[in-house]
Amino acid sequence: MNASVPEPDFKQRQRRFADQIRNPNQPLPEGIEPRRMQVYTELFFNNLAGFLEGAFPVYRSLCSDRFWADEVRGFMQHYSAQSPLFRNLAQAYREYVEQQRPPRSEDPPFLQELLHYEWVELALDIDEADPFESIPPSLPDAEQLLREHPRVSPLAWSFCYRWPVHHIFRDYQPTQPPEQSSWLLVYRTRQDEVKFMELNAVSARLLWLLSEQPGISGARALEQIATELDHLAKDTVIQGGLQLLHQFAENDIVLGTTPCQETAS
Repeated sequence: MNASVPEPDFKQRQRRFADQIRNPNQPLPEGIEPRRMQVYTELFFNNLAGFLEGAFPVYRSLCSDRFWADEVRGFMQHYSAQSPLFRNLAQAYREYVEQQRPPRSEDPPFLQELLHYEWVELALDIDEADPFESIPPSLPDAEQLLREHPRVSPLAWSFCYRWPVHHIFRDYQPTQPPEQSSWLLVYRTRQDEVKFMELNAVSARLLWLLSEQPGISGARALEQIATELDHLAKDTVIQGGLQLLHQFAENDIVLGTTPCQETAS
């Protein structure tokens, strides 16, 4: 192989160059002009900082410029990403904060939940699943929703947070979690729009039952919830639940229905 630099030495120079990009405060590699090195250092830092700011805009708005710069630099220096895909950097940053980065005195108590909440939007946006391709846009009627099994979209994700992460911004940063947790649904529509919906105990339970029991009918799921909520009349739960199912179908959270085991015959 024709090369002016022996292979082991070339790899060592590459590693030294990458180390300098991660930590520009160390001495420059031999033979590299400072002005040229600065171009690469600033380019990599600004690209990474810009991507993380786009992935976590709320968290970034809570940070001072100095804190944010230290945060990005620390991520560059101390986290070894395993994926070559740029779109996986947001997940890598979450893992860095949760598993590797020492807590900082400026960290808000809701930090990990806020990062997860903001990451979900990006994760849904880039998810390659397309469940709408084989699903017609027509909506199921009330009889179908009750008699058959309403299919929950694989692009509808529900989460329970101790902190009200959907309300946090610069002027609202709670120091104690409220008594009631926040149930949130994040979903992607047929038009590839990522949206959020706040759930209550009934709507969260209904989605869980439909997701975990693919053979259950809408009526059977609502009857089970009515039994669990014995302080409410069964007809009230059924009618309210049917309205929820219509709303889920209109928002591409429920994608049609399929015959149930109990009604297939």
